[in-house]
Amino acid sequence: MNVLTPVHVGNGNELTPVDFYPRENEILVLDVERLVDDLQKLGADIEEILGMIRNPAEDLYVWKKFLTEYKINPEQYAKYKLKVRGKIGRMSSRIREFIKESGKPYIPGSSIKGAIRTAVMYEILKECGDTVTVVEALKEGTRIAGKDPIAIQGLIRSIGHPANHDILDYYIHYINMEIKKALQRRKKVNLKIIDDLLEAIVFGFDIGRGGIRHEPKRDPMRALIVRDSSKIPLNNLAVYEVRVIGADVNIPVWVEALEPNTRFNVEIIFDKELAERNSDYFNGLLWHCKGKELEEFIWKAVEDFYRELAKIDGIRGSNLLRIGWGKGWISNTIGLLLKRKGQKWEQVRRKLGLGRKPGGKGISSMFPKTRRIANGMPMGWVEI
Repeated sequence: MNVLTPVHVGNGNELTPVDFYPRENEILVLDVERLVDDLQKLGADIEEILGMIRNPAEDLYVWKKFLTEYKINPEQYAKYKLKVRGKIGRMSSRIREFIKESGKPYIPGSSIKGAIRTAVMYEILKECGDTVTVVEALKEGTRIAGKDPIAIQGLIRSIGHPANHDILDYYIHYINMEIKKALQRRKKVNLKIIDDLLEAIVFGFDIGRGGIRHEPKRDPMRALIVRDSSKIPLNNLAVYEVRVIGADVNIPVWVEALEPNTRFNVEIIFDKELAERNSDYFNGLLWHCKGKELEEFIWKAVEDFYRELAKIDGIRGSNLLRIGWGKGWISNTIGLLLKRKGQKWEQVRRKLGLGRKPGGKGISSMFPKTRRIANGMPMGWVEI
């Protein structure tokens, strides 16, 4: 793969000013434990060091005083260097770390497969999301799961209601019902699980007391195997200042990100044997509608979905994919399809609080109205 715009996949950690030393247009990420140990050997007072860490001088990074006083070259303690693209912050700056293994950055296969999966969800709902096909898939899937169709009769009846043209019409209605239930219980709607039902219908399900639930063993996307990428040399990383364009408060975020023109290898396999072996076990809308042509459909979905997204960002290229942090709501969801539902979706997203202004000052009339820009570029675009 080839990186087109900065890519950040985080590991959950942040570098603070204690962890790095800034220089002109670059930072040194320090081996702090070794530095503190050597400073004490040179006579530095540990309490003074800890005091400086807790209450640093306003115009100084933590280590500047000690490195100057003891005539230490910070290069001696640098684990690695990073170029700075943009402007690094002062004492308050924190840099989100890139995921690494044995000190080398890499792209987890799950990040790439997740991006592919989003495209497949989008394309299958666009091509096969009409209520007639969805109901057929549910009935067939129930039979494959060895369950009585009566167990989901209510769901089938609701989806097939004359008011619903496709599954997204029902999905919007379903979210409305969940919002009402949450209000009655005086609880917030759990946005992390609100799409669980749609995932089960599309990618495969089993049926329990609570209705249908996604079952990974019945998911035909099991046949798509995506390995972690090759290790990437550290000199392909830089610190990017990321600005949120369109936000009422423009507070930057700093991240370690792969630079454009970085290349890395990823092994992606479609296991035809696994797909054939499980052909009587998989269920869901994807398998019902595209089982016989699944491999071809996956890559058609990727091409169609990311080509459409690329138009929004002004990205050119072929075989595009978008991965990592900072992609935005539309890239992570089926938002392009939901937005086409117009006022019906607009009312629901306001109830969900999507597009809430900072400080609880109401809901934005435009959603999404913000974009994360790293040194003038949208984030996460790669070319396969």
